[in-house]
Amino acid sequence: MKKKTIYIILAAVLLVGCLLLILAKTGTIGKKEPMSDIFAVKDTNNITKIFIADMNGEYSLLTRRDDGWYVQDSVKAMTVKVNDLLSTIHNVTLRQTVAKTAQSNINKMMSVNAVKVEIYQKAPKFKLFGIPFFTKERNVKTYYMGPSTMDNIANYAILEGFDEPCIVHIPGFRGFLTPFYAFNPVDWYSCDLFSTKITRIQSLLVEDFENPEESFYVEKSGPRFFNLYNIHKELITDYDTAKLLDMLAEYRDKNYEVYVTGMSDRAKDSILRYNHFKTITLTDVNGEKTTLDMYRKMEPDPYYLDAIIGREDLVQEEPYNRDKFYAVLNGNTKDLVQCQYYHFDRQNQPLSNFLKQK
Repeated sequence: MKKKTIYIILAAVLLVGCLLLILAKTGTIGKKEPMSDIFAVKDTNNITKIFIADMNGEYSLLTRRDDGWYVQDSVKAMTVKVNDLLSTIHNVTLRQTVAKTAQSNINKMMSVNAVKVEIYQKAPKFKLFGIPFFTKERNVKTYYMGPSTMDNIANYAILEGFDEPCIVHIPGFRGFLTPFYAFNPVDWYSCDLFSTKITRIQSLLVEDFENPEESFYVEKSGPRFFNLYNIHKELITDYDTAKLLDMLAEYRDKNYEVYVTGMSDRAKDSILRYNHFKTITLTDVNGEKTTLDMYRKMEPDPYYLDAIIGREDLVQEEPYNRDKFYAVLNGNTKDLVQCQYYHFDRQNQPLSNFLKQK
């Protein structure tokens, strides 16, 4: 009886094995991608993570969440730039392999100049009759993107598991691909500071530390109707409604100009301690708060000059830059950004600007 059972199991295993072999040969499972697409990932909607690193250890980790893409699991990524990368991953095409005589030199060049790219997807181990089996997050593609070719319309690249260095490009795109694969996390940071439509604003607090009497508070009282209060929380009934609504409408799209890098901790501490001139706190209808602390940028800016760092007395003597200022979003003093006054012109208006002239 035991032998009969063993024979049945062996027969069943052989039958399944033969069936899988036939399906593989007919392309039902294990369907091979065209040679030109060996670098591409066609289903970008299922990409969950993209890891990009240079040969010195600097890296960017892009992670997809329900509300968008994030850099290093903490900072919101720039949507346009991520979409450009996904398009590149989808369209990158093998143009040709490198000639045997040149492979040694290309491999040496790639060993110091390439950027490693790892792409992860929620993908099945295999499909049987279109049904996925053993789906989980997997590393579906790893390659090394090297420098551009002499004609500047392609790049050298090496696909993990493929022996020969290749030349890749995007058909119809006249340019090289390296800029799409940024390994510096800062390059992926979203520039958004505020992105709340006026209909979604519940309240707005503007605190002016240089002229406290010009501080004010705005609170939603109905669809596109708001109450205005002064610093003493006294209701102001006679104000210019159009000016106030124009100012609130600007919060739908406010960005910073550049992320500040290369500033010493001591210089940053001086700015945060002495140059704070305004704080804006916006609360949306869901109770989510966005706070922007604004700091004067002195002109000429002494904080990058090592010779006078720590001379706080100079801070009071130098006039501030009339075009640009520093800012901190949501209390994250680790990340200092630079903004333009022109872009925040309506947000920087004092309370008196909204009062009707008598």
